[in-house]
Amino acid sequence: MKIILALIFLISFGVINEAYGMQSCQCVAFRMDDIQDYWLDTVQVGVINEFEHKDADLTVGIIGNYFGQDQKIVGTVSDALKEVNPKIVVANHGWNHEHFNTFSRDEQSALIHDTNQKILDTLGILPNIFIAPYNAINNDTLISLFENKMVYLSTNETQDRPPYRLSGAAFFVFPGTAEIGDLNKENTAWVSVNHNQTYAEVLRSLVKYGFAVVVLHPQDYANKHPGFVYDNAINRIQMHELDLLIDDIRNDGYKIVTMDDIPKNSHHDTKYPGWLDKNFDLYFQGNMTDADMINSINYLKDKRIIISSGVNDKYPLHQNVTTTYFWIGEPADADNQYVDNLSSAWDDDWVSHYGGVDSPGNRSQYFPSGFIPKENPFYFALPYDDFDGNGTRKTDSYGTVYWAGKQSWNDSVSMVKNSWIEISKGDKTVYAQWEDAGPFVSNDSAYVFGSAMPKNKQNNNAGLDVSPAVKDYIGLLDGKNVVSWRFVDYSDVPDGPWKKIVTTSEVYHLQH
Repeated sequence: MKIILALIFLISFGVINEAYGMQSCQCVAFRMDDIQDYWLDTVQVGVINEFEHKDADLTVGIIGNYFGQDQKIVGTVSDALKEVNPKIVVANHGWNHEHFNTFSRDEQSALIHDTNQKILDTLGILPNIFIAPYNAINNDTLISLFENKMVYLSTNETQDRPPYRLSGAAFFVFPGTAEIGDLNKENTAWVSVNHNQTYAEVLRSLVKYGFAVVVLHPQDYANKHPGFVYDNAINRIQMHELDLLIDDIRNDGYKIVTMDDIPKNSHHDTKYPGWLDKNFDLYFQGNMTDADMINSINYLKDKRIIISSGVNDKYPLHQNVTTTYFWIGEPADADNQYVDNLSSAWDDDWVSHYGGVDSPGNRSQYFPSGFIPKENPFYFALPYDDFDGNGTRKTDSYGTVYWAGKQSWNDSVSMVKNSWIEISKGDKTVYAQWEDAGPFVSNDSAYVFGSAMPKNKQNNNAGLDVSPAVKDYIGLLDGKNVVSWRFVDYSDVPDGPWKKIVTTSEVYHLQH
């Protein structure tokens, strides 16, 4: 609260300097160091599996001389790399986890080469990321990396100072900027922190550098004993903290990527006031709490003092929209004005194409429990259809739909079906695809593609209808629910359960 009051004081008296402008990816990479045989291998496997379970990307640093024999860890990494869309990337973390700055240039180059070759022989992949053990590098390290055709280097902010280029470079430096745990001040114990502290560091890094790299180690997720003794068993409390951190990052709209994907996502222009650097210094010195750091950044974003142009400004935000929920196969009753959902505006055989009835009372997490859906369970309806009742394209759609001019459209392709929106309620954000027109109205272009209030007057003037998966993710309750939503391009949709199955089907009408 104190930091918020201080910010308000500065704003009121015009003490804000001109904002810095810089390139940003608004993305977060997780970097797991010390992957090796026979050391907390159950924990290593558990962490990798947890990232897979959360559908989140992970970069793993392999110690070359200690990797290749333990099938528990080797098999887990190998299987993750064989996925259709792998969520894991491997990095070189030294040969014996040595201080590289104590070796000659030729010796450093040989160590990097040997680890690369070991990873290639074991996993069939040649890494291009180097994670420096102990963050210890010198100029000879950089030359050695060039000699071995490495593209990415990661140490820490102390060893590698900003600025950090996010695009247009042959060699990138992305240091760790947030930590899950570290040695205590007396170097007598490994201390893991809660997700709030790590997330405060993530936000600081995102604002200051345009990206964040979260460093974690196997011992962060093992049961600990005095004297650096660990059980090869997962600490469920810390694993839950990891889940909360991933959720916080996603709920605030940031994307989780592998380290080599940071440049591919650098397209935002982030601006923040110069005096905010003083707050960052206070935080590092321990004179600002994690909560104050998080609150100060969120406050500055809300007041648009921190500005990120790009995804969040491309399409207008619709706020305070009453939202109801429906489902594929919903029968006609009084709740939906006796209009069933066996078909949609664009699909006469919706239930069959989805794979069954998407009942809200029969769920397995965000999916129906009785079958694997053929289409995305994260769907919604907005009150607009780009076709009229006889299947003819509405003439106003070309001047109404934001992206109408991007391609030519035939009558078997809807301009709006399968497009994406971002939906926020409180601190929860979810993404979903447009698969039906409603609630109750299908010609409200002034609201859907403009700034008007919804035409519909039923169910508290509802302007958005969402699926059971969306409802459960953001916590809609029975009764009046109010959300904010905006369109978003697929390229800007972050990873999450809404990407497990993506709907691509087009218009389907039965021949009568």
